[in-house]
Amino acid sequence: MVLLSVESENGAVLTYRLTKLQITVGSSSRNDVVVRSPGVAERHLVIHRNNDVFTFVTTDRQTVVLNGERRSRGVLNPGDKLRLGAMTLIFRGRDGTESVLVAEAAAAAQPPAAPGAGPAGVEQVTFRSDPAGFSESRTRIHELFLKARADRLQQLVGLLREALPEAEVAVVVPGETDSSVVLASVWGGDLPRLTRRVLNELATPGRYAVLNVGGAAVAVLPVIDPQGSLAAIVMARPVGALGDEGIALIFEAARLLGLNWQEVEREDTTFTSWELEARHRLDALLPGSSSAMQVLRSGLVAAAHGNEPVLICGAEGTGRTEAARILATLGPIGGRAVLVFAARDNDVAALRQELFGPSGHPSFGSEAGGVVGRARGGVLVLRNIDQFPLPVQSELAALIAAQQREPLSAGTMRWVVTSGEDPLALVQQGRLASPLFMVVSQRMLRMPRLAERREDLPLLIAALLRRAATEQRKTLRGITLDCLNVLLAQPFPGEVADLVGEINRLVTATPDGEMVRCDPLGQAANGLALAGRGGELSPELVELLASDNLKEMVPRIEQLLIDRVMRRSKGNQSKAARVLGISRGALITKLKEYSVPDYRYLRRRRAS
Repeated sequence: MVLLSVESENGAVLTYRLTKLQITVGSSSRNDVVVRSPGVAERHLVIHRNNDVFTFVTTDRQTVVLNGERRSRGVLNPGDKLRLGAMTLIFRGRDGTESVLVAEAAAAAQPPAAPGAGPAGVEQVTFRSDPAGFSESRTRIHELFLKARADRLQQLVGLLREALPEAEVAVVVPGETDSSVVLASVWGGDLPRLTRRVLNELATPGRYAVLNVGGAAVAVLPVIDPQGSLAAIVMARPVGALGDEGIALIFEAARLLGLNWQEVEREDTTFTSWELEARHRLDALLPGSSSAMQVLRSGLVAAAHGNEPVLICGAEGTGRTEAARILATLGPIGGRAVLVFAARDNDVAALRQELFGPSGHPSFGSEAGGVVGRARGGVLVLRNIDQFPLPVQSELAALIAAQQREPLSAGTMRWVVTSGEDPLALVQQGRLASPLFMVVSQRMLRMPRLAERREDLPLLIAALLRRAATEQRKTLRGITLDCLNVLLAQPFPGEVADLVGEINRLVTATPDGEMVRCDPLGQAANGLALAGRGGELSPELVELLASDNLKEMVPRIEQLLIDRVMRRSKGNQSKAARVLGISRGALITKLKEYSVPDYRYLRRRRAS
């Protein structure tokens, strides 16, 4: 039987004798112990009994004052006083003596009674349990720092989330400004910004901050390295779900992280410099100064900060899968394996078996099979998701959403899906399931068409030439201006895929140590007669060269000549007229007659 006394301000005492294993305390008459006082919730706290160990936990983010200290949970010992509003709850323990453990050996075998021992020489021992059940979590966190791991930060966040399932946790490095670089997180939405004043205060040993952001309290705990500097920050929310024991657990993890910071920083990534390195790599892998490419590169860097699903939309041939592969190489845990999957038919049963294994049951755990099972711990790219059957799309949506609710672990995978240019239109057309779009559109990237980035073509062609030369083990001196102009004039209906094929063909045809040159007839035609695709000429040019009619040949050759000179002069009509040997007025007339393009954009591109 448990004795609880309620003492009012005027000294009146009401004692409860209870035998239940769970005792509720609050202002409602439905509680086992009724305490009516301002500031006491309907159900304020719950007392749990486990053999001879008594613990309490407040509800709905309430707090109590235990022996002068504000707490949300803890262990109760006989004589402890809990302050609730204006009332005091006194825990008097069990009705009787403390538990006594008596050895089963004979009395003759007992050692002499020690001073202060219990009656008849029996030693009095009281065993108590970890009040919050964090002993196993502490052990696993300590073991995490005993050996080198490449994903130590992700594992640390995962362990904290397992111990505090209702909390969100993030490890960040504060930047020079109010922004921070996220290293590992299980966090929904934007992280709170920390001012320089807050960061300076956090550098004080033993201090942490509580921020009120949007009505939710966020605990901010410092990670202090061996030199005493603020190396990183651990954030957790909501504070009410943590309790004092939860805060103590995160504090212990932050101290361990700080003591091992140099080792962790050396083994995991370059931390503060990874974003700068990622931007340099993106400039080389996705060259271009157009606004469309700048937006794409910024989006990839932002996506590398987290582990949320990514939707990459764009026309066929714009490089959606390549962007997914590049994304897998960025971020603090870059370099993960990439598995690309595309639906080959519309057979729902067969597709389920390919994705989820022989059972066809969606799962992302250790029992997962099929493509999903093989992609655990890496990046799974689902190409042309709008071509998947709608039932499978809905199952994937539920699976992705379920994984996002789980803590990060070594088996957590990154989901990347690709679709056509307008995902919203695909949803309206019934080709893309709305639940799947809602899940994967948290982070959406768009691959631009070549027509939207014509000014990027020279840089793109140069990058593709270098890559093709490396793959074919050749040393090239460059590309001629005429050949570059021919490539710039081509439409490339297959987008980047067509351009890559043309570049590979040109590099193959170029001897080692030479400059890349296009076919002479292709240069003369300035893109109107495209050489390639097996060395064939366009039917238009073949017909022109086979004609003996001067009335047909002369205007056509005149058009080709004017077009070539205008391109070389970059749209400068006066210069082109001098080269052609005609007046500027006559040139303007012929430009209109033959509909020759305005090549002044070449000058703007060079100036940029």
